[in-house]
Amino acid sequence: MLKRFLLFTLISGFLFPSFLFAQAPTASSLEDTLQLNEVVVRGYATNRRLLETPASVGLLTRRDLNQRFGAPTLIPALNTLPGVRADERSPGSYRLAIRGSAIRSPFGVRNIKTYWNEMPLTDAGGNTNLNALDVRAFGRIEVIKGPSGSLYGAGTGGTLLFSGLGVPAGKSTIELSALGGSYGLYGNGLVLQTGKNNSAISLNYNHLQSNGYRDQSAVVRDNLSFTGSFNVSPKRTVSMLALYSDLHYQTPGGLTEAQFLANPRASRPATATLPSSAAQNAGIYQKVGYFGLSHEYRWSDRIQNTTAIFGTTTDFANPFITNYERRTDQGIGGRTVTQIRFPNSPLPTVVTIGGEFLRNFTVDRNFGNRGGVPDSIQTDEELISRQSTIFAQAETELPAHFRLTAGLSRNDVRYDFTRFMVRSGGLPTAMITRNFTPVWLPRVALLRTFGPNISAFVSISTGYSAPSSQEIHPSAGGFSTTLNPERGTSYEVGLRGTVLNSRLRFDIALYKLQLRETIVRRSDAAGADYFVNAGRTDQPGLETQVAYDFVMPSSVSSASTFSLFRLWNNLTLINYRYRDYQQGTVDLSNNRIPGVAPTTNITGIDAETKSGFYAHLTYQFLLEFALNDANTALSNPTQLLQATLGFRRNMGQHWMLDVYASGDNLLDRSYSLGYDLNAVGNRYYNAAPGRNGMGGVRLSVKW
Repeated sequence: MLKRFLLFTLISGFLFPSFLFAQAPTASSLEDTLQLNEVVVRGYATNRRLLETPASVGLLTRRDLNQRFGAPTLIPALNTLPGVRADERSPGSYRLAIRGSAIRSPFGVRNIKTYWNEMPLTDAGGNTNLNALDVRAFGRIEVIKGPSGSLYGAGTGGTLLFSGLGVPAGKSTIELSALGGSYGLYGNGLVLQTGKNNSAISLNYNHLQSNGYRDQSAVVRDNLSFTGSFNVSPKRTVSMLALYSDLHYQTPGGLTEAQFLANPRASRPATATLPSSAAQNAGIYQKVGYFGLSHEYRWSDRIQNTTAIFGTTTDFANPFITNYERRTDQGIGGRTVTQIRFPNSPLPTVVTIGGEFLRNFTVDRNFGNRGGVPDSIQTDEELISRQSTIFAQAETELPAHFRLTAGLSRNDVRYDFTRFMVRSGGLPTAMITRNFTPVWLPRVALLRTFGPNISAFVSISTGYSAPSSQEIHPSAGGFSTTLNPERGTSYEVGLRGTVLNSRLRFDIALYKLQLRETIVRRSDAAGADYFVNAGRTDQPGLETQVAYDFVMPSSVSSASTFSLFRLWNNLTLINYRYRDYQQGTVDLSNNRIPGVAPTTNITGIDAETKSGFYAHLTYQFLLEFALNDANTALSNPTQLLQATLGFRRNMGQHWMLDVYASGDNLLDRSYSLGYDLNAVGNRYYNAAPGRNGMGGVRLSVKW
């Protein structure tokens, strides 16, 4: 009954919006209503309009992150961007790929750099605890696609730049929220903000829990974050970031196709040689703490420096089917960026120079797993990860509306591994160092504007990605002395702009990434992961974003019904293939790289009325793709319809109420959101829920 009511309400809101009008309009945030030729992005430290940025940058605003979808997770919002694919194989288990496959990441986020206001979130081992972050604490995310090592260090995937919720100047705000939905979903949140006395302070607490759609798939997460920015003088700003996340989620494990079709809600059953996921209480226990300080100093209008230092700690436990891993990470690091502007030179130029240093110390022990309780010790190991980057970039305005960007960085990655003997007759104590040869990564981009509304760019960038700590030192223990870094070169052309009086916006990018020593995942007979280099790969793709505004924010009048009515479509076409890949005696050259859909098409409708009602409809289609290197197993095509209908209204000058209902998988299609690639025993499938719904409320007061 609940499912039918939600479906009827959501569809009615789209088809018959006229009966939903009320009074007391609520304006959207300024950034959500800006046109393409007005949006400013921070990518590559340019702080320029997106129209003037010679790179593919995807932008998610607060509307995309916290209004378009009801579920408080980053996954659906990231999946609306062309070239980006986020998976949640079980609730809380995130995986992210930007212009590439997820073959390096059976779990977790690797080969992608992440920052929160210049503070690095990615550790020295190349890993990002993306599931430790709560989407309700963000107001904006920029996604830089492709290699960005000239400014952000090692990596061939891309870069994420997070920003917190905007704090209104001169105001204080308290917001309370609650949500509930199918399969025991429940959450609540508290936001405290103040923008008074030359400061901007935001405190966020968010709780989320769910029983999960599948057996052995429950999740509980608590997040606490504090951000503060203090203008201590006209030239000096000090910022602070503190995060704490306590996350536990169960891992149901992959199913074969027969098991998936017979009972998609089942967890991985026992076999003749291995127990089931439920019997071993398989899951993740993860506590993450982060504290960072940032200092910005403006010597003059032409010179400024931002320097950030941080420390992290992670307590991680993973009872798995075959073992029980306990890991502790302690990390420190810093980043400094100086910008020097020469606005009055014959060729106006902005020079950016800086560096970044990351260090992690990891203690990793493996035990036997006796029903979710650690048994006798199997391995006792330590790993020190170091990563350093120095970089320089120049952006020069040339005649005839051209702008040239040239950057160069030096990247150095080192691992020190120690294995201790744990029992008599076992492996002896060993110390191994892998100091990868430092590499220089250049990037050159040329952009030309054609009037105020259209621009085109070409770029060549290089990428370098050393094995992450979870690849060179997999969860089952050991240390690889043969796994090599992957190197890549990306060639890209792009065209973006607005036409038809800025009603029609478009952003088109055509690229080709050529990788050498591509890193791919393998599994042994027990299901434990290890990694190998797969030779050379070619990864060409086409990404398009098109949006049409039937109602322009600048033309909304007192007689208008809608304040926003937008139709948009994002399309990704790719043809990623192995070129030199020999697996034993089998030649896999020219096979498709698994895990990437050749076609991904996403269409959406966004509508907001001046009376306060809003509605969002999102349809995703993914063509079938390979699940293994041999291309003998294929996924099913994915069709996913999601919708949200809400009412947001100011009540007087101080109070605001937001009530919404959301539906997921409204077509009730059977699909897997996150496949286990190259899985042993053909256990590829992690079933996603059928048709389900949720609702929530937000109440805020400001003064």
